[in-house]
Amino acid sequence: MSLIDDAPLGHFDRERTLLPLLENYETPQPEPMTLEEFTALDATTQAAFNDHRIDRIAGNTDILTPDLKDLLREVHRASLRMSRAVGRTSVMVSGPPTAGKTTAAKHVMVDALRRHERQHPEWKTLGHSPIVYVETPSSCTPKNLMGRFLTFLGVRFTAHTTVEERTKLVTDALIRRRTSLIVIDEMQNMAFTGRGHSETQQATKNLMNAVPAVPLYLGFNLEQKLHSDKGLGEQFAARSTLVRLNHFGRDTAEERNLWGAIVYAFESQLGLLAQTPKSLPAAHADYLWSRTRGSLSALSRLLTTVALDVIDDGDPTQEFITREHMDKVRLDLTSEREYEREVQRGAKKKKVTARAA
Repeated sequence: MSLIDDAPLGHFDRERTLLPLLENYETPQPEPMTLEEFTALDATTQAAFNDHRIDRIAGNTDILTPDLKDLLREVHRASLRMSRAVGRTSVMVSGPPTAGKTTAAKHVMVDALRRHERQHPEWKTLGHSPIVYVETPSSCTPKNLMGRFLTFLGVRFTAHTTVEERTKLVTDALIRRRTSLIVIDEMQNMAFTGRGHSETQQATKNLMNAVPAVPLYLGFNLEQKLHSDKGLGEQFAARSTLVRLNHFGRDTAEERNLWGAIVYAFESQLGLLAQTPKSLPAAHADYLWSRTRGSLSALSRLLTTVALDVIDDGDPTQEFITREHMDKVRLDLTSEREYEREVQRGAKKKKVTARAA
């Protein structure tokens, strides 16, 4: 038999790539260097320093938000119950696009792997698969979902392997390899409100009942989809703790303070040599929210792009972020469209105010 699932996979859909990524993960920290120290270096050392921080900025900028802290806590709580025969708890992460669901899942997987390593120091030699991650395919069926699991685990199967055979292969492998966290992303593709998907939902529920692991479900507005389904959807909802990841607001003082802290956290991680500490949240917090609509993903893209640009320009004395820098960065279509609408609304208000005066 051979692996036959050659369809494009998601971020972490193969064990041989996911586990090394999780094992080697380190929270990125800016390099300790002042502008004066940098300018005293020779050209070769400066170039090496710049290459290193460009790789860091382009690769990861991780912010531990309150929602992410809640998620880590809930998954840890669920892990304490996972050995129960009944009464195990799953965790559900729901939210709009660009709210950081997959990034949050990465943090959870890193934390879960470290917990597994503490409990089973010899997990590699014992052949454990501590973390399993699959993306729910579109038009999901039990057969192709189980195929995703088998592909991740490297278990060989063919197109003729039945859904029952695939399910048994998956269940046996997860139990034998002592899997402790199962992440199912893009869960909305199970279409809890549509016909023809109950078999996939039932197969998922049965799998999670059989395997003593924490299920972590991620998807778009899952709580609405689950509650609109009076059958299995309600069963998933009854077994799951919900953590909702939202875009950040700015309507209240508390929301504005949190947004300022998020912006400052990004500023600190960038490590630009001429950036005045806290100048971004002090001068540009409102602008950054308008550009990104409170999206952590869009904020990361905007600030890291500017940081890479100013480092690449080669003048360390000019390594600071300005409004002009940020205006030149193009974001995703949704963020750009919303920002243009806000600019237009602002222009209309000014015209009304001018006429009234």
